[in-house]
Amino acid sequence: MGDNLIFIQKKPFDYARELDIFSKKNKFSGAISSFLGKVRDVSDLKKVEAIFIEHYEKMTRYQLSRIVMEAKINWNIDDIIIIHRFGRLKIGENIVFIAVASKHREESLKSVEFIINWLKVKATFWKKEIYKNHTLWVNQKKSDIDKVKKNNTNF
Repeated sequence: MGDNLIFIQKKPFDYARELDIFSKKNKFSGAISSFLGKVRDVSDLKKVEAIFIEHYEKMTRYQLSRIVMEAKINWNIDDIIIIHRFGRLKIGENIVFIAVASKHREESLKSVEFIINWLKVKATFWKKEIYKNHTLWVNQKKSDIDKVKKNNTNF
C-alpha cells in the first residue's frame, strides 16, 4: 500500500517502468488501472508540431492533492500515482500518467476516469499548441466540463 505520489516535472518518464514500479509496490492489490496521455499530432483538424504546458506549482499540487482525496473518499483505493509534465513537449511524448491500485477493478477503473476528468478541468495546467506558423492557447472543452458535472460530486 502506497503513499499517493504526485509528480509535476519537466523531465520525460517511462510509462512501462513507472507502471512496473507501481505494480510491484502494490503487489497485494487486486487491480491496477492506469491512464497515459500523450501529445497528439492533430487537434481540431490542425497539424500540431508540439505543445507547451505551463502551471502554477503550489496551486497545481494543491488541486491534484484535492482530486486524490476526493477519489479516496468515493472509492476504496490502496494507492495512487500521478505524473504530469510541463514545458515544451514533442509529438508522441508522454504528458500524464495516472495509476490507481485497489482491491477490485471497478474501483480502480472508475477512480482513474474520475481523476483524469477532474484533472482536465480543475488542475491549473495551461496548454499552448504550437503549429507551423502560429500558436494557440487551448481553452477547456465543454465535453470535459460535462464529464465532470456527470459525476455529481460537490468537489
